[in-house]
Amino acid sequence: MRSWPALIVAPVLALFSIGLGYALVTPACEHARPWLLHVSTLFFLALCLAMTLAAWLVLRTARREMMPLISMWSGAFFSAVILAQWISLLILSPCMHSP
Repeated sequence: MRSWPALIVAPVLALFSIGLGYALVTPACEHARPWLLHVSTLFFLALCLAMTLAAWLVLRTARREMMPLISMWSGAFFSAVILAQWISLLILSPCMHSP
C-alpha cells in the first residue's frame, strides 16, 4: 500500500514547512535572501504533491477501498495548506519590519 505517506507524512510536512519558514525569516532577512523562504516552501509543496499523486494512482487501481481515498484527500488538503502559506509569503514581504 503506497498511499500511507499522503495520510501520515503530508501533515508532518505541512508542520515542518511552517516551522522552517518561521525559523528562516530572521537569517533570510539579515542576509537579504528572502528567496530561501520560497525555496523551502516550494520544496515541501513538491514533496506533498508527489505523495498526493502516489495516493491518487493507488486510488485509481483500488476497488472501493477507503484508505487510498482518505489518503488522497489528506494529501490534497495539506498541499493546499502549504500552497496558502506560499501565497501569503508572496503577498506579504517577510522582511517588512527588518532594518
